[in-house]
Amino acid sequence: MSEIDYSLSVRRRALNLIWTAAGEYRFEPEFMAFTQDGQPDIYMNSIIGYVRKWYGGPELDELFSVIGSALMRETFDGILWIGLENCAYEREVKERPVLAELRHACAEEFFRRQPERSRQQWMAQNSLVYALQAARWNTVLGKAAGLVSPRERALFRELAYSGEWNTAQIAEHTYDIFQRYFHFDRKKSRYSMLAKLRGALSSFTQKALPSRVMRAEDLTFARDASGAGFVTARKSKESGPLSAAEEENNRIYIEECFGLPLYGRQESARIEEMLCTGRHAGCHIYFTEGNRSTAESADALIRKTIRGAQLQAEKNRSHYQDRLHFYRNSIKRLSDQIRNALLVYPQPLKVPARSGALDITRIWRAICLNDERIFTDTFEEEQPDFSVDLMLDASASRLQSQEIIASQAYVIAKSLALCGIPVQVSSFLSLRGHTVIRLYQRYTDTKHPGAADSGNGSEGHIFDYFAAGWNRDGLALRGAGFLMNASPARNRMLILLTDASPNDDRKIPPDRADGHPLSRDYSGEAGIEDTQTEVRRLRKSGIQVMAVLSGEDGSTEAARKIYGDDFVRIESIRHLADAVGTLLQQKIEQFKA
Repeated sequence: MSEIDYSLSVRRRALNLIWTAAGEYRFEPEFMAFTQDGQPDIYMNSIIGYVRKWYGGPELDELFSVIGSALMRETFDGILWIGLENCAYEREVKERPVLAELRHACAEEFFRRQPERSRQQWMAQNSLVYALQAARWNTVLGKAAGLVSPRERALFRELAYSGEWNTAQIAEHTYDIFQRYFHFDRKKSRYSMLAKLRGALSSFTQKALPSRVMRAEDLTFARDASGAGFVTARKSKESGPLSAAEEENNRIYIEECFGLPLYGRQESARIEEMLCTGRHAGCHIYFTEGNRSTAESADALIRKTIRGAQLQAEKNRSHYQDRLHFYRNSIKRLSDQIRNALLVYPQPLKVPARSGALDITRIWRAICLNDERIFTDTFEEEQPDFSVDLMLDASASRLQSQEIIASQAYVIAKSLALCGIPVQVSSFLSLRGHTVIRLYQRYTDTKHPGAADSGNGSEGHIFDYFAAGWNRDGLALRGAGFLMNASPARNRMLILLTDASPNDDRKIPPDRADGHPLSRDYSGEAGIEDTQTEVRRLRKSGIQVMAVLSGEDGSTEAARKIYGDDFVRIESIRHLADAVGTLLQQKIEQFKA
């Protein structure tokens, strides 16, 4: 069975149907509906719009979000929309009687498509969702539901959501159904790798259904911190070059979502010409410090994204403050380890002297200024002669760990700053073809080593971290190398907090000379290979590169391919100081070697 290409024009038609029904434009729906051949489903997209019109609000957003992280997400989505279709229809048909005809036509089309499915598709499809959908459309056509199982009959009766219900009633009834029939606990829901695997399998098998309501993220790539879907070209599909107007719209979107650009238009173009080449040709790189225009965006999706980012920043700070004693102890342990490493491996410092090795660059001072210090002497310096860049993966795969990642980064940055080491902190994600590098702290922002830990000040900007979109690790590493040119130190070190899973929606362009005549997905082995190449390039330039993997996130095998032995996996936040401290000690020793 060939994969359907939900092209940009097809998705726009679906969007227009939803917007028209909702009477609200420019919002990004969580779901879209398509027929088996990939065309927008007129009736179900209208229902999605009516659900927004009558029930849109935080309760429904939370319901979609909770279900979205469930192991049985695809099944729950299908069941939920059977219920939502009923209540939205009952509410809207009073104002729009023609909806009854559309509903009847949709039911007929459902059964008309049955002969087009092969035996394999019949066997592969989600049998429960199909049975319940068939029961709904049977009743619309005035027939018996046709369900044999007592459990399915009971479940189907409970999916007759009433048009008189409000959003809170719908949400509570849905949670109750999932708990009683599937033992689903919304408080323990977590989107694991197994859930992703099952979701991908279910996403494939449910394409056999005559019509399907799909999450927007399955058509695009991710959700932001507020749960909203970003609409762009679907992953792994070529949508063709964008027009100048579309490119400009994407640039404006990125600017309004993530902040004003760090560089002007001409300088940005020059940087892209230098960095966005080879495997990253056609991509963009966008540097920002997160500063926003005072004018509020007219785009509801962008406003929602910004509010979601602000909410996540509050969660990050609350997480740190709630565990303040623990994190302060972590900072103390890590800073002590760094100081010990600096004592064992002091850095040589060359200073002007009246004797020693002749420094020809200072001879003019003897002639013009009568300065006898035209020689250099060397002694072991107590202060370090290296800087550290900390770069955080901010892709949607990190949505479940944002508070922990922000706190980990703060602990590392604060510990380095207390030891007088220049620190620069940034994050990266990719969206609409733009790899966005957010700069939280510059080398020059590092506080005096004796500064107290308040969680505010320059390091405190790290808590503005939030996750969304994809991650094009190779291009992000090129961006990191560019930013590290500003380092005041002779030696440079780059630490990535990552899951070692590069994954972007923009493909790698074909390269016949490299043995790849066709474009490739930026994921899996191709993404790992590109990231490995960029790590080697940075190391060749003299930059030490290492990675920190947290908990169960990320692949140890992929990390080893990319970073060699220069990575640590932290199974628990309690091991952060010891693991990172040991890794830093090894790197500091290599600076001396």
